[in-house]
Amino acid sequence: MASEHSNKSDNYIKKRLTGIIAGVLIAAVITGTIMIVRALSGDNQNDDGTQQVSSAEIGTSDSTTINVYYLNKGITAIVPVTHTPEAKDTGALIDELIEQLSKVQDKVEYVSPIEGFTLLGKDINSGSLTLNSSTAYSSLNKVREVLTRAAIVDTLCQVDGVKTISFQIDGAPLTDSSDSPVGAMTKDTFVFNLGKDINSYEKDSLRLYFADATGKKLVAVSRPVIYNSNISKEKLIVEELLKGPNGTDIYPIINPDTTILSVTSRDGVCFVSFDKYFMTEPYAVSAEVVIYSIVDSLTELPDIQKVQISVDSDTSGTFMESMPLQNIYTRDLTLVEGNNE
Repeated sequence: MASEHSNKSDNYIKKRLTGIIAGVLIAAVITGTIMIVRALSGDNQNDDGTQQVSSAEIGTSDSTTINVYYLNKGITAIVPVTHTPEAKDTGALIDELIEQLSKVQDKVEYVSPIEGFTLLGKDINSGSLTLNSSTAYSSLNKVREVLTRAAIVDTLCQVDGVKTISFQIDGAPLTDSSDSPVGAMTKDTFVFNLGKDINSYEKDSLRLYFADATGKKLVAVSRPVIYNSNISKEKLIVEELLKGPNGTDIYPIINPDTTILSVTSRDGVCFVSFDKYFMTEPYAVSAEVVIYSIVDSLTELPDIQKVQISVDSDTSGTFMESMPLQNIYTRDLTLVEGNNE
């Protein structure tokens, strides 16, 4: 009898617990349904009148900001100023940002990039934006011209739908000091590190070597760059070589899929390590042209006399079956077009 009474008691408790759990589940379902209905109907208030915030809304911003780049007072650097755009479509947003770049600044420490010349027009086609400037653009001194270009490119390349930017002067392509077309620029054209002080920008001109049309000779080109002083000149040179040439009749030499793993220098030797894609050469160039484009470009620096290249920090391989990576290469200009050495 005691056992029978105990079983009945246990059954009663189980039934009570089952009922309580079912009640909790039903309440949860009803509450969830009410919350969904409120969300769908736009009712985001709690019963006490306070505003509800859904998990989807947390971490989102009401508007997107863009950095508009200006020149600093000393015309030695570009500085970002946050702007909240009103325009939504690509064309209108470009116009709005150009207007911002042209405005006379209230703060004396900022100088508008579009000053001393006017933009005659713009054209965008398949992500390529072309800006046509008045002839007054040619009157900008070298430093200001590069900084002006950097500020405009870094600003407008933030617009969705703008991949490259080209400059024209009265309808003719902008050229560099050697009369070669500057060509299309991207957000990566002007080298800088956003994690560092923007005011540590410096301007320089690099002498780089790329392939000629035959792939058997090197062509020397001068490339003006704006870069953060926290990046080494050695790494800057390798990055610029990887980007390829801007002008005509000169050709790239490094597989664009290549990643630079490290660039370090010690006792006059520059050690450059690429990933495995460096060993895959997609261009019709000789092994010597590839290796010496890197070596001769780096040894333009007064502190670098030799270069060693590795793949994944391994020097046991041979590039294109003829250039051992274990070798440390010295400057050799015999491949340079027009060189009589």
